[in-house]
Amino acid sequence: MVEPLINLLLPFMLALMTLVMGMTLEATHFTRLLRRPRPLLLGLALQWLLLPLLAWGLIWLLALPPLVAAALVLITAAPGGATSNLFSFLADGDTALSVSLTALVGLLAPLWMPVVVMLQLGWLGQHNASLALPLGPAMAQLALICIVPVLVGMAVRRRWCAWAKRHQPRLKRTVSLMFLLLLLVLVARHREDLPSLFSLAALAMLLLCTTALTAGYGLARLAGCTETGCRSLAFETGIQNAAIAIVVAYTQLNSGELALMALLYGIVMNIPALLLLGWFRSRQPAAQWREA
Repeated sequence: MVEPLINLLLPFMLALMTLVMGMTLEATHFTRLLRRPRPLLLGLALQWLLLPLLAWGLIWLLALPPLVAAALVLITAAPGGATSNLFSFLADGDTALSVSLTALVGLLAPLWMPVVVMLQLGWLGQHNASLALPLGPAMAQLALICIVPVLVGMAVRRRWCAWAKRHQPRLKRTVSLMFLLLLLVLVARHREDLPSLFSLAALAMLLLCTTALTAGYGLARLAGCTETGCRSLAFETGIQNAAIAIVVAYTQLNSGELALMALLYGIVMNIPALLLLGWFRSRQPAAQWREA
């Protein structure tokens, strides 16, 4: 009875979180990206090209076992999450860019994520083995999680703007707490698998997040982005939506162990992210930097 309940509640709760995020968005967020295409195109390149390259570099360098390698593949294919928007805000980054890029990549995730995960699992030799991602159902589920709720949230904000602005923070805290409780149930359900995760898997995910944060910031600087944009792109690159990875692992790949690894990433990624945030905060405020 527990498994069907979790399979139902995980995507439902994630859809609610996405809906609440949609309540922060307006059409101008996306038109602003079209007027400033360089940060947008760079952000997409960092998400879709750099992250998979980093994952495969770690898979080769650390000679990762198949399940850990599959976890890196799944995590790097996931879009960014609301956590990256929070870190961007705290670091005096370009919050509008961060939120818009998160939403855009999330909207494209139903088309992008299942294809690249299925392709890379095939490279790992697991497409027809222990892990297999059904392309059609995965796309449909991600569309219901990533696209429909965002559009509903934007419609709510447009129709009842004052209500959305007043209640969105409270709704976000409530839904996040409910999702956290559901994750605790997931951990309890697979507690016997936890000890094996806090070793090579944790090291691989820590290295993935650290290198992604560093490379994201460095490449944004080389591309001539503003300091605020560089800070936001760093967090957009290094902080992935572990919740979406958990849902795909649990409901589409039928792997509780893989879902726990995605959850482990959601915990581990905060360590280098907080260190980078502290470094940004110790420096001159981004608004005082000369704009590129």
